[in-house]
Amino acid sequence: MRMVHASARLPLTDRLSALAVSRQVRSIAFTTFTTFAAFVIYLVQGILLARLLGPESRGHFGTCLYFPRDLLLYAGLLGGIEILAARSARFAGRRSGLRRSAFWLGLSTGAGTALAAAVFSTILLVVTGQSWLVPCAIVCCLFVPVEHIQLNVSAVDRGAGLYARYNINRLLFALCFPVLVAVAWWTNLAAVIGLDWLWTITLVWLLSRVIGVIPVLASRPPDIAGDRDYPESQGDTRPESVRELLREGRPYAISTFTTELFERLDILLVLLLCSMTEAGHYFVALPAAAIVTIIPNALGIYAFNYGASTSRKLSPANAVRSLLLLAGTQILTTLAYAAIVGQLVVIMFSERFADSVPIVYWLLPAFAIRGFLLAAEAWLKGRGETGVGVRARIFSIVIMLLFVGGAWPSMGLPSIPLAAAIGQFCSLVLIVSGILMQSKKEQATSKGGG
Repeated sequence: MRMVHASARLPLTDRLSALAVSRQVRSIAFTTFTTFAAFVIYLVQGILLARLLGPESRGHFGTCLYFPRDLLLYAGLLGGIEILAARSARFAGRRSGLRRSAFWLGLSTGAGTALAAAVFSTILLVVTGQSWLVPCAIVCCLFVPVEHIQLNVSAVDRGAGLYARYNINRLLFALCFPVLVAVAWWTNLAAVIGLDWLWTITLVWLLSRVIGVIPVLASRPPDIAGDRDYPESQGDTRPESVRELLREGRPYAISTFTTELFERLDILLVLLLCSMTEAGHYFVALPAAAIVTIIPNALGIYAFNYGASTSRKLSPANAVRSLLLLAGTQILTTLAYAAIVGQLVVIMFSERFADSVPIVYWLLPAFAIRGFLLAAEAWLKGRGETGVGVRARIFSIVIMLLFVGGAWPSMGLPSIPLAAAIGQFCSLVLIVSGILMQSKKEQATSKGGG
């Protein structure tokens, strides 16, 4: 008698549903792995820079990148990522028109952001008495249009659910800079070209961004591989004007700006209040502490797509279960990581950066809460509900500044990461309340419609 596999006896709809779940689980696992790999690359990059530049010059390089990379890079996108990903998620056909729109939007916002970053960097360096760094900072700003193009075009793939290509391109983009830094170190490039290491690393940074965008643009537009998964009969997206996308992305732009300002406010306070050596230790501690955001960062990609889907509803009970599961995961992983991070920092960055270890411990609570918010708020953004996050970040910024103003004279540097943790907790309370209220509203609407 011929044996029949159990799955073959299931109805066709059940088998398709099981296959879809299986694919989604594999996709989430691959995205989580990719996010972890990107953070490892980021950490290795930090190790190379720290060992090559030392604490003071590491502070100089971080200062030059503060506005173009840390504060304005994502804020300057003006909501492009969210709008492009949401439009892509809602379309079932080819997306070549949307990719072209993503390219021009990235070029436009990138040019404006680069100019704004150059102006603000110049002001910061003059105010802090480091005007000799202005040329280096301006060169650092030139990468922004390239990265905006990369982020926007990748957002179309993310919204389409083409996670394999999206994740591979993310990894290749992240790898470029540390690989080029390692090559520069091995070849003693600074001596070869006759520049100091700060200027050499600045030029390598700019080159790495240009090289990193090639895989995204080399996906054979307008007929990018992967679009073949969608039948020709379902059509193609029409190109959108930059002005139309910017108008639609305005709520996301405000939300992103307030989020980025709050998330990077601690760095600005360090640059204004601390020495360059202390700033160098802080820049080393940041990637070491940021590892605890890996899992929620990956989950946030799916939470946004879930929220962007108009056919999916989230009940209050499911919202509470998801939030509790996420909180438990964050607490356990942060505690486990805290047990080993002190030794890891010294091993990876050398004894010269032993003073970075206490800063990592001060930063861990803030990053743990930040990771939770990355995943939780992504669902709200997918729903188009950005006002809660804006109000939460404005309130948290005020709380953070008030705390640092009062605690700095007695505590010094530790007051800044502690203020960040307090601010993140205030945002957490407000955003979780917003999620529960939105899920209750949707449940009530669903019952009313029924």
